[in-house]
Amino acid sequence: MKGTFGVVLILLLLPSVTFAHRDDYLDETFVYLTLGRHEFEIEGWAEARRGADHRTVGWYTGAFEYGLSSHWMADAAAQILHRGDGFQFGRLRVETRARFAEEGKWPLGVAASTEYEHETRASTGVESEDVLTPRLVLSRDLSRELNTTLNLDFPIRLSCEREMTFAYALGVRYPAETVVRVGTELKGDPSEHTATVFPQAWFALPKRLTLKFGTGIGLTSRTDRWVARAVAEIEL
Repeated sequence: MKGTFGVVLILLLLPSVTFAHRDDYLDETFVYLTLGRHEFEIEGWAEARRGADHRTVGWYTGAFEYGLSSHWMADAAAQILHRGDGFQFGRLRVETRARFAEEGKWPLGVAASTEYEHETRASTGVESEDVLTPRLVLSRDLSRELNTTLNLDFPIRLSCEREMTFAYALGVRYPAETVVRVGTELKGDPSEHTATVFPQAWFALPKRLTLKFGTGIGLTSRTDRWVARAVAEIEL
């Protein structure tokens, strides 16, 4: 894993060509660019997760993003889950993000994010959990079309001893603005011994509608074995 970080950091520091990649990745790797002032987007997700216990659970998500200013945005998502015995509330996520300069002005695109997450017992399988996550977002377009993004997360679990841990997310996507885009994410939490790779494809349709499809593959025994996710996003 250290070798992976080294390669990504080298890529991030290479000369870049400025071009917009402002949509977050399918598995919530956040990008540097924010929505413009008063821009508003809504999303609906449907997914199936196969856990380490070999049970498949359906998850359904409603989310929105809103541009508070040209460099500052907020977003939120609520999730319900279905295990075959009715629907249950599973997760609430609220995030705000600010970028520090115009795209291309600095060698790296840098943004700061703060996220609050509440997971219920239905989601965790044990006690409910509240997590506050400060996050550093680093982004670099290696060419006009190829984006690389690195998230450095520092989750603080509020439900126990408030210990700060570390998690990461790496994203690569190509190209920037065409009908079909492809990419992948690698996300991990060393303290929880979880890691997932998440290849994905995006389809830009008329009327500002985007469809996204992807499959997450668990790389450790403590990660969901697989996740199949479909997302519809519309800009209003």
